[in-house]
Amino acid sequence: MPALGKIFLSAQNGSTLTAVKRLQAVHSLRNSVSKRLYTWRLKSDECAKVWTGQYWQERDGERVISCISCPKFLAEEVECSIPFSSPIRKCVSAAQEANLHSLSGKTLLEIGFGKHSIPRKLVEDAGGTWTGIDPMLPTSKQATVGGRGFGKVANIPFPDCTFDVVAGIQSIEHWFEPWADASLETGYAASLQEVYRVLKPDGSIYFCAPIHLHGHEMFIVGDVQRIRRLFDPLPWKNITIERWREDYSPLERYRTPDRDVKLWERSVTSYPRELLEDILENRSVSLITIKAEK
Repeated sequence: MPALGKIFLSAQNGSTLTAVKRLQAVHSLRNSVSKRLYTWRLKSDECAKVWTGQYWQERDGERVISCISCPKFLAEEVECSIPFSSPIRKCVSAAQEANLHSLSGKTLLEIGFGKHSIPRKLVEDAGGTWTGIDPMLPTSKQATVGGRGFGKVANIPFPDCTFDVVAGIQSIEHWFEPWADASLETGYAASLQEVYRVLKPDGSIYFCAPIHLHGHEMFIVGDVQRIRRLFDPLPWKNITIERWREDYSPLERYRTPDRDVKLWERSVTSYPRELLEDILENRSVSLITIKAEK
């Protein structure tokens, strides 16, 4: 049976699952503490020094950041210097440092912020203003500029032309997902229209998402051209696509975890199963970033 089929049909017994969950809980706690310390120590001016110069290669109109050319790569140790989490989350952190370190005096809206937000640390360290909205917060928690509150990307609770930057860290791959309340709008067209609306003239966006992991099928299979077309209906300028960790050598390949693969069968409907088999057997989870200006 192909590897993909085995994962779809696999099941763990109760005792094994309990042991795995305990180990995951310990690992998660260590990662959380490590990320908190790492984020707390970040300085926007130091990030600017680290990410000076060209660390990418131009390829077919996109930027490709290989592990070996990334400033976070430690050549002697042959490892990434970011000390926490999975290989892809290390890239997520590195890409934020590379792209969000020069925000002096800027107002930034983060969509779907998590704990120990790197965008918040960098923009506030540079003297800017961070605002966060998250649909998991209570609806009674009103969003205000400079604070955090309830909000969804398809209905951003701020006036037109409010922010210099809108950022989303590993959220755009989920924007299509419906809400329990069917009256709440979702989808990429409505979401990107809202992002465009709240940006100031010449404001910019920064989004990142994993490839070959989860979310919309175009992110699972890595259909970058389809992802790029999401931005076509609006007059964005200087759209830049970056691919991180697609070229991972000499570091290890990051195979898609089984827990994510198990969701592919119902998530991917427009691409052949053979493509999913090839991804699972031969490709590595990687990161895409999208930048553009209003």
